[in-house]
Amino acid sequence: MYWYQYHLPLPVIDSAKIPLTIRIPGPGASEKSVVDAVRNLMLRHEALRTLYPTDCSGVPFQLVLDRFEDPLPVRRDGDGPEEVEAVFHALFDPPMDQSADLPLRLGFTMENQRVKTLVLLLNHISADGASLSVIRAELERDLGLSSRNAGPRAAAERRQVKVQPSSLARQQESGMRDARNDRALRHCEDVLSSAPAAQFPRFRSTAGAYPHAEAGNRYQRSSLRSSRLLLALRKTDRKSGSSVSSMLSTIFSVAVAALSGNPRVVFRTNFSNRFQELENSVGCFFQEALVSVNPLPDVTIGELMTETEHRTLVGARHAQYSYLRFRDLKARVEAQRGHPIRLGTIINCSSRFKEALQGPGIPTHPAEVRPSSIKRLECLWRDEYTDLCLRSYPKDGEAILDLIGHRTVIGQDQIDRMLTGMERFLMAWADEPDLANTTVTEVVERFRLPVSHYGEGWVHIDHSWVNTSELERLIRTVEGVEAASVRVAERPPREHALVARLVGEPGRQAEVRARILAALREETDLICPHEFEWRDRLLEPGASLPTDIAPGTATASAVHRDSDRRTAGTGDRALTTALLAAVDDAEVDLDLSYAQQGGTAVMAPAVVKHLASLGFAGPTPDDLLGPWPLRAVAELCAPHRESLGR
Repeated sequence: MYWYQYHLPLPVIDSAKIPLTIRIPGPGASEKSVVDAVRNLMLRHEALRTLYPTDCSGVPFQLVLDRFEDPLPVRRDGDGPEEVEAVFHALFDPPMDQSADLPLRLGFTMENQRVKTLVLLLNHISADGASLSVIRAELERDLGLSSRNAGPRAAAERRQVKVQPSSLARQQESGMRDARNDRALRHCEDVLSSAPAAQFPRFRSTAGAYPHAEAGNRYQRSSLRSSRLLLALRKTDRKSGSSVSSMLSTIFSVAVAALSGNPRVVFRTNFSNRFQELENSVGCFFQEALVSVNPLPDVTIGELMTETEHRTLVGARHAQYSYLRFRDLKARVEAQRGHPIRLGTIINCSSRFKEALQGPGIPTHPAEVRPSSIKRLECLWRDEYTDLCLRSYPKDGEAILDLIGHRTVIGQDQIDRMLTGMERFLMAWADEPDLANTTVTEVVERFRLPVSHYGEGWVHIDHSWVNTSELERLIRTVEGVEAASVRVAERPPREHALVARLVGEPGRQAEVRARILAALREETDLICPHEFEWRDRLLEPGASLPTDIAPGTATASAVHRDSDRRTAGTGDRALTTALLAAVDDAEVDLDLSYAQQGGTAVMAPAVVKHLASLGFAGPTPDDLLGPWPLRAVAELCAPHRESLGR
């Protein structure tokens, strides 16, 4: 997954990065001892000295380095929060090329020439969240800090369970692994086939609006800290036996349904998806599970909890699949449904809750319970592949709810209201068993969760909210279309279809469809109509052409696309050349999608790389894998600045 995501968005060479900070008490440690401890860590764990290049055809492979230079440390005098943050930014900001750079960076703060705070920056392709406890335990042991390690188990005491190569070989030869992968992909296909086109149809990329913006400008983040919530979670856990992850997932799905206005919620989660055999290993082993739940207005919380627990378990059980095959599957489902599927909702619940709720450290006396607080934090995410993300974990006797939202999906005040509403609900659940009989609508109203509504011109079909007014406007930009109306029509026995009724030249239908599909790359509130009907005139009220748009007249965005077409020939030729170089096919049809012509996720970055070698930038692998015709991708091709100067 992170190999593919590394190429998004282009042309920025970057990857997901995760930090680890270790405080060294007392006088600190010598720089040599810290560097030696990090080198020994890298020698023990191959993932921390692995590069991810591609072969001559563009297919990735892992290259484990037996010889490597120690990471060059970033040093900073002083050990205050400002110095630690400065070290972190110095490690985080430079791009990390996964094909050439070691996946570990090292920095530290110093006082009296001794290391006081150690900061590691890890490429996510080589380390997941479960790796951090292993890394921390081993570094603390090597630096003589093991006695203060309060982790659940020291590294030396961890259960040593390893998968033997012979066992893996037998599984592969017997087809067990392939069969498991196929079952997992069938589950993913079921979820994708009924997922909303976008959980939040009002999402809009801010990349164009903020071309030179700082990394955090696209997202807003708040963190709620509550000792009362941790106490309530323990009380509920002991009374009902429901896991913290199920409780949080249930109320989060209610909050997402309210905020998005969509009665179906699909979220990604990556807790409990790591093989037990890899418990003591460092690497990126987790896989995202897809979970689909239905917080319908009249469903009770108890019913939703049961559904959420079941579907989360099923999703986690099927979280063992080839990501690149999954990406190809997603492209096929999108082509069948006539729109892309944006999976931007994430929930992560720490496994540490189980031990925190059973152990000491939870305040019980009223004088020990601290008031809840919400702190607004910086978010350094560079990409825009997430809409809303909830991360939860226990820390220092408090439950932490950390919510990150894209600025076009949720406002800062709505983030705070959502966090407060979820906290109040979970605390009430601990004291009111009858809350399980409350409906989703009653919970949203009682706990004042932020709500979205869709007005005239919007319809809900194919599990998605569609802006039919915008769809009609877009269709009318096609020359030869005199009028357009988009409506939902009933189809027996209990089916519905989105029907576009048009006045004009029926021979323009292919162009109409292509124009809609091309627009879907940026518009998350549109889908391609299931049917097209050409008529002599439209009789429906409100279907007449608005006075500000004459038949066949393009809107501003369409005029821009039409002006691009005057120079589209070079983009067409460049994309065709790149596709022929990367994809083994006899010819390229720009009126078909990339997937329809045998294009795959594993080769999509190679196509983009070939485009770059021809002097063109613009398209990303995701652009290639969408349901739109390749001609729409070719329109994105723009010469590099260096090429324009030649």
